[in-house]
Amino acid sequence: MSRSRLILAVAFAALSPPVHAQGVDRVRLAEPQAAFHEPFSRVTGVRELADGSLIVADRLEQAIRIIDFRAGTMEDIGHVGGGPGEFQMPGGIFPLPGDSTLLLDYGNLRLSVIAPDGRIPRSTAMLTPEGSLISPRGVDAAGRIYFDQGGIRIGPDGDIDRGRPAPILRMTWEAAVVDTVAYLPLPELSGSSQSFSTGGGRVELRGLSPLQKTAAWAVAPDGRVAVVHTDPYRVEWYDPKGNSVQGPTVTYEPVRITDEDKEAWADRMGGGGAVMITAGGGGGGRSGSQTMRMPRPDPDDMEWPEVKPPFPANAARVTPDGALWVQRHVAYGQPQLFDVFDQTGVRVRQVELLPGRRIVGFGDGVVYVVNVDEDDLQWLEAYGI
Repeated sequence: MSRSRLILAVAFAALSPPVHAQGVDRVRLAEPQAAFHEPFSRVTGVRELADGSLIVADRLEQAIRIIDFRAGTMEDIGHVGGGPGEFQMPGGIFPLPGDSTLLLDYGNLRLSVIAPDGRIPRSTAMLTPEGSLISPRGVDAAGRIYFDQGGIRIGPDGDIDRGRPAPILRMTWEAAVVDTVAYLPLPELSGSSQSFSTGGGRVELRGLSPLQKTAAWAVAPDGRVAVVHTDPYRVEWYDPKGNSVQGPTVTYEPVRITDEDKEAWADRMGGGGAVMITAGGGGGGRSGSQTMRMPRPDPDDMEWPEVKPPFPANAARVTPDGALWVQRHVAYGQPQLFDVFDQTGVRVRQVELLPGRRIVGFGDGVVYVVNVDEDDLQWLEAYGI
């Protein structure tokens, strides 16, 4: 069923003339090549199909839609619910072989396949028999799913359990084989704490630090995994057999944290949400999920470093042609900055993106961005890269 007929605005686009910065060319994504003139509420991911159309997941609207930039059309697919072919709380979406799509359905705690015709023919649980969450961060061209076990683990005293370095795991859809590709170094912790209410009481997390140094990672279509380190700032590529190649150290000027940065961080935290997973495990209990609205923390109650790390958490993405994009921390109010690395870990260029925009996915020679307006509506744009 077609939801609406929309107007497509196309502009000849878009990279500003390159300038030479820090040893590499820097370009700015200026005007979009195309902009879809119907807003979204909270885009959690996009996936470009073979015909150029997009699957868009919107968590706040609990909707999955196929849009066509050229025709200006949008169509809802699937239904909200817990039954076969249904979903709740859609998260990220990733390409699968045969023009199918992997959907993270946090409301039902399952991974679902969206067929090319928009049907959802099969699903599997997001929890292992032991109760560990399978939350994919990438899928390669062979359909193997990649995820890590670096989520927050809370000890009985409310402190964060550091445990061992978090493994990056790879598995087939049938979960017949799960192996470790690499390990993530653990983030630095502090004495800061944050508490919030849930349906079952009040939760206090101790040891979380704003703007802490955290490694990032991403998966290439050929199965290579990039791990981005903070100290020193460099990229390490792992091939499918686990062999690694380290790129050179990238020098940068640390950015000092200002009061504006602290207030902006608190606003982002207060405007977000969290999903608490209840795993039944081997004891026969029932698994489920609960969405919680995070309260706005008081920046004065947190421990802050003097400078920002080189990049924020979850800062890495790989394009369909295998280039690695790493979002950088910049001074408050400045254009967003991305370092682009090749397959050897060498930085080859930098890309600027105007404030108020967020990358949500890549396609064939294009990056998809949401432009958030003053009413918090999200407008989908496409830029040539």
